[in-house]
Amino acid sequence: MNDLSFPRAPGWRFHPDRDRLIAEAHARPYTPMPVPAIATRIATLSGQDAAADDRAHMAALCRKYGAAVPADDAKWCALDAGVWQLRWERHTEFSTWTFFRSAQRAHPFLETATEQVPADWLAGLPGEVLVATTLEIRSREGAPSPLGMLGGDAIGAQLLDGAVTIYTDCRPDALGMTRFLGLDSSNDPGLCGRVARSLLEIETYRMMALLAFPLAGEATGEVALIEREAAELAAQLAQEADADADRRLLARLAELAGEAEQLNARTSFRFNAATAYYRIVLDRIAGLREVRIEGLQTLGEFMERRLGPAMRTCDTVAERERDVIARIARTEQMLNTRVEVAAEATSAALLASMDRRSDQQLRLQRTVEGLSVVAMTYYAVGLLGYVFKALHDRVPQLDPAVATALSVPLVLGVAWLALRRVRETMLRD
Repeated sequence: MNDLSFPRAPGWRFHPDRDRLIAEAHARPYTPMPVPAIATRIATLSGQDAAADDRAHMAALCRKYGAAVPADDAKWCALDAGVWQLRWERHTEFSTWTFFRSAQRAHPFLETATEQVPADWLAGLPGEVLVATTLEIRSREGAPSPLGMLGGDAIGAQLLDGAVTIYTDCRPDALGMTRFLGLDSSNDPGLCGRVARSLLEIETYRMMALLAFPLAGEATGEVALIEREAAELAAQLAQEADADADRRLLARLAELAGEAEQLNARTSFRFNAATAYYRIVLDRIAGLREVRIEGLQTLGEFMERRLGPAMRTCDTVAERERDVIARIARTEQMLNTRVEVAAEATSAALLASMDRRSDQQLRLQRTVEGLSVVAMTYYAVGLLGYVFKALHDRVPQLDPAVATALSVPLVLGVAWLALRRVRETMLRD
């Protein structure tokens, strides 16, 4: 009986995504490549919503060879067809189909790893082919001169302290394939596999990064038009204008801001993706630890001279888009401030006018009240005069004229108090 005891899990509650996150770190391992070996990678741009189509295409090939099909949420799958192998990997917006087999011919650049793959299945790959590259790794001993095959545009470097020497020109051949030739000195299939994975990723992400360059060319003209009009509108802001002109200017600024935001929304994903892809290219090149071959430029130098300027162009266009959006926003804010100040001045003038009207109405109201008191007193005293005349017949001592005269102050006071009470009641309500 084995007395060894193993520690048990202490009853932890693991995060539901823990296994998936661990698996992600191991989802894209390298494939060992015993020399002589050949790898062909096809990268198809199928879009962010086409993962199911790519997975179904891989599943169809797996069923054809009696292999397990990928799961519904799988992002990679490997197939061993005997004389050749395939590794499918799904990325954000594209899939890579990487085929491996032993090199059959003595001379490089005469074959691909897809020659025994069913042609109808290969022709039906979902999406558009953006990357088609073949990498051959052969023993350094007895290998023909790669410079004679590549010509004056050859790129080459010693990798990983001279374990592998790589040559390419990054140009497509008659089949549309870019070609890499690696001469191995390590006799280590694992090391060759790691080098192959890095080189294939460099070529894949180089092309994915360059997808943004044509878009940058198209966006440059649109950005220039928006910048020009934004400058003209800013110049109009410096001029004196009435409220109607300011409102028209503000409406046009809002339209221009919408156009700039629409352009940014159309290009931001591609520019941001290009930046991410370019960083991956630089990281993979740095990991290869290139050593220069006399007379040849290294992969790093080639990318700096050919890919770097394109990426800086994309970064510049993206920065111009962000800058013009910010400038329009500042102009719009300043115009809004001017419109608000003008509106406040108009409101102040309106309030002053209303105050003057209210004062006039108050004086008029008091005048009307005084006249009303006089009118009420006049009519009340007139009525009292009739009363006094009637009383005179019974009280001869009562002089109607004197009594009427004496009643005027009393009636006037009563009328004034009555109107004041009515006004106070109305104000209180």
